Amino acid sequence: MPFSVMTPTLTEQEQFLWRAFLRKDIPEIHDLFERANEGDDNDYAETIQDLERQYDDPWSDPRTDARTIRNLAGKLVGFLRVYVNPKPQHENVAFLDKEIAPEARGQGLEEQALHWMEERAQERLAGAGKTESASKLPRLIRAGFQESASDQIELYKRRGYRHVRSFYKMERDLDQPIDANPLPEGLVFRSYSEELDEKMLAAFNEAFGDHWGHQDVTEDEWHQFIMDASDVRRDLTLVVMDGDEVAAFSINRVKKAENARLGIQRGWIGTLGTRRAWRKRGLASALLSESMRRFKAEGLDWAGLGVDAENWTGALQLYERNGFKPFKTRIVLEKRIG
Repeated sequence: MPFSVMTPTLTEQEQFLWRAFLRKDIPEIHDLFERANEGDDNDYAETIQDLERQYDDPWSDPRTDARTIRNLAGKLVGFLRVYVNPKPQHENVAFLDKEIAPEARGQGLEEQALHWMEERAQERLAGAGKTESASKLPRLIRAGFQESASDQIELYKRRGYRHVRSFYKMERDLDQPIDANPLPEGLVFRSYSEELDEKMLAAFNEAFGDHWGHQDVTEDEWHQFIMDASDVRRDLTLVVMDGDEVAAFSINRVKKAENARLGIQRGWIGTLGTRRAWRKRGLASALLSESMRRFKAEGLDWAGLGVDAENWTGALQLYERNGFKPFKTRIVLEKRIG
């Protein structure tokens, strides 16, 4: 029987079949993402390899926290997934992930999908907040959208969501001169190596611990979702060492699938962080310049990065001084439920 989410009409029941997310669905989900990205002029591209890795996510059980949606012909037209940290720290948040194929939009499916995700999110938030410490945390639901997705944004706002954050994608032409920005005396660059893993993870959690929305990454998550991601280039990933201490880092990426679809050669300064004791010493600028030099030596034409538009450390201004310009905006919507 079709999975029903909100007492749909008979016509709606006949249009779509809802099922749990199975590993065998991954190739079709990848195809759905590609169709949606092309229709929405989205430059993001997921790989099948990463979807395989993300299937067993500790924050989201694919059997209960995700749904595939098919039309009567059996074609996949929707994918939903809800993520909740089972051990919340600063806030108890459910993240909603939804993709509806362009040809299936405007038939009421978006509203049904949001209703199902909200119900599942509230169930998960109640479960994650059972401990005494977690029960005192605010319970929130968040979703992110490209700024151009006006219909989706309006739908969520009608359901009580508000715009809480903006993130820019920025890029820079590597043919433009790259400032020297040397490291302070006594500090050196190293390329990533597995022997640095433990120190890198600790530095990552410290560097972003005071940033909006951060939740500490575990050792398993560090490998599954960060360092083992298919687009991470370990040879281009930089670590600033102060003796035996990791002072700062830039986890750099080359998204081959995205570059192929867009017909460009772009590297991403994926995650750049500086530990508190080493801030205000020019390490971020040095990492930017060295990353760009290595990108250019690799034959790449552009450098890209993402930034929280309201980052209190002044990251946006730093990137602008180094020649980066925004080219897309993603916004985060949020609803507080307790």
